[in-house]
Amino acid sequence: MKSKLPRLFVALAIFSTAHLAHAEAAGFAGPIQVAQNAANWRKAPALKANFKLKFGGEERFLGKILMTPSNSGIRLERADGATLIFDGNDVWLSPAKAEWPRARFDIFTWAYFWAAPYKLNDPGTYIEETGKAILRGKEYDTAKLTFANGTGDASDDWYVLYRDPKSNRLTAMAYIVTFGRNQTEAEKEPHAIFYETFEDFDGISTPTKWTFWNWSKENGLTGEMLGEATLANVTISNPAADAFQKPQDAVIAAMPK
Repeated sequence: MKSKLPRLFVALAIFSTAHLAHAEAAGFAGPIQVAQNAANWRKAPALKANFKLKFGGEERFLGKILMTPSNSGIRLERADGATLIFDGNDVWLSPAKAEWPRARFDIFTWAYFWAAPYKLNDPGTYIEETGKAILRGKEYDTAKLTFANGTGDASDDWYVLYRDPKSNRLTAMAYIVTFGRNQTEAEKEPHAIFYETFEDFDGISTPTKWTFWNWSKENGLTGEMLGEATLANVTISNPAADAFQKPQDAVIAAMPK
């Protein structure tokens, strides 16, 4: 008699795949994860891009960003040769004599803004749906994202997520920055990032032009644009073995006082 085990294994595999796909699509973040293909993002060894950032008309960063999908390893290389590396525990600045104000803020913030659409279901994240809201004259589905104590360098941060009802992509996030200050102070100056354009690479839809604004719950984006950032030459990368390790000539990037 022909064994039925192979058919059983196939059936179990199909069930498992369908179950994972259903879980991926669940909740507020689910449609975003599917629309922007978080599954492919998480499979990548690392992601890299040329990164340019301006605030107040002045260049804040020009160089390259390399990171793991989970942000457990991050590398920022400035065009002048200065490098920041997060090895999963510490942030290293190389060379040791380099100057990099707000180094820890830079390495975590810009990497998270790129990775945010794919990390909404990470451990330590909480999402509460908050209904519809208008942004730039368009209605979006919204939710508030908060974090468990001890998550990252600034677990008191919160975000308001704007999901496009047609594309299901994460189009914008309002946020506060508690890094170096308390939540009460941060909530006096909320900002927002708007993902202006998206590009596809290896089946992943990723935001490649970002703009930054003041924000209020009542009025959405307010005032003049504060800054802008662009990602170019976005690719999946197989990084060198030491890409996220401490360089020889490096010092710990200090926490803000």
